[in-house]
Amino acid sequence: MRVRLPVCVLLVLTFCSLTALVASSSAQSVPAASSPETDLADFRLDEVQTKLAQMPAGPERNYIAGLLANHLGQDRRSIDLLKRALPPLLAARDARASMALKILADDYTKTLAYAAAAKAYDDLSAFFPEDAVGGIRDDAGVLHLLSKVQPMTVDWHGSTHLKVTRNAIGSKATKLMVNGIQEEWLLDTGANYSVVSKSYARRLGLTLLPGVAQTGSGLTGLESPLQAGILPSIQVGGATVHNVVVLVLDDKNLKIGFGDQSFQINAILGYPVFRAMQVITFTRAGEFEAEESARREERGIPMYMRRLTPVVAFTINSVALPFTLDTGASATELSVRYYDRFKDSDLSWKQEEEDSAGTGGNVRRRIYVQPLVDLQAGDMAVILKDVSIAPTRTNSGLDELYGNVGQDLFDEFESFTLDFANMRFKLGPPISPPAP
Repeated sequence: MRVRLPVCVLLVLTFCSLTALVASSSAQSVPAASSPETDLADFRLDEVQTKLAQMPAGPERNYIAGLLANHLGQDRRSIDLLKRALPPLLAARDARASMALKILADDYTKTLAYAAAAKAYDDLSAFFPEDAVGGIRDDAGVLHLLSKVQPMTVDWHGSTHLKVTRNAIGSKATKLMVNGIQEEWLLDTGANYSVVSKSYARRLGLTLLPGVAQTGSGLTGLESPLQAGILPSIQVGGATVHNVVVLVLDDKNLKIGFGDQSFQINAILGYPVFRAMQVITFTRAGEFEAEESARREERGIPMYMRRLTPVVAFTINSVALPFTLDTGASATELSVRYYDRFKDSDLSWKQEEEDSAGTGGNVRRRIYVQPLVDLQAGDMAVILKDVSIAPTRTNSGLDELYGNVGQDLFDEFESFTLDFANMRFKLGPPISPPAP
């Protein structure tokens, strides 16, 4: 048996369990007569684009093109297309209108139009009440808390070079001064929102917005109450980020237990801030870098979005498959979809029991471990060791793709960059092997 520290804060904040519809140009062989929806779900971007070119103008074409634009990170184009597709789909009570409303809510969330996102969920509840449950209901509750919040903005007065350390749970973190109080903030691209503990919110003098929402833990299945507040500004190196949304959770729901120890998370800088900064780099030397004018050369591989989480297609076991990227993950985890795809292959899996530590408690589960995973990212290759595989659903975002890539990959390279301006993921040179 082994103990695994939490792989990402998405286990704390399990928002919005839509079907994964991200696209990749090099995924899998195409089944006969596949639909555009199936191609999107199976990450076959070229097939979707080919089919779109053959579709006549109209609601169906706008619908598919809107979903595709969402996964490519083209949120405003997606909004325009889905708003044109929705009226006739709703008039016909077409089931595709349900997905269109969910994706439209996601587009509005990413463009910080919170009131419009809440309205899309209200429409979903009115037209398709059977779909407005579980994670969707939780998402809608958060967006109603934020419905009167003004969008976040960033002012630049220099480049950002912050010292990054690895904390007790293996997450990347940096010290930030907010409202005159210095605290360690986890840098977590996998967190849908920035988060603070209730005790830290009190120390900051944070005024909470009216209302309470809920979020679920993917590990324990428990619902946790949350509130929201707005930080007028956060200084992140040379960037001043204004009007930052933070979700506020009880301290106990941000306390990570592992073995006979525990670690209290007080603050997490999440995806919306990183996206607003556009291009961010983590270096193996322990720096977090960002600047307004950063437009790194066009290299690396395409990056997509699974709602509020970056996604990249890696070649693994000689097959290109989509994985989420999470800087808050201490290690890579492979999902039940990976298990189902390769369970009959000879990959030397070992069965083990694992204690997964997370907010809300620990969960013991049966897993498999693949001793060596040969992973290719564009022209960069790496071998990951002892990677865990979930043979059943975990009721978290991990279930939707083939796994979640964490720091065991990133640590094999001198740097990695998430470029939200050009939707590219870039690995720096591999670390030099030790001298013989």
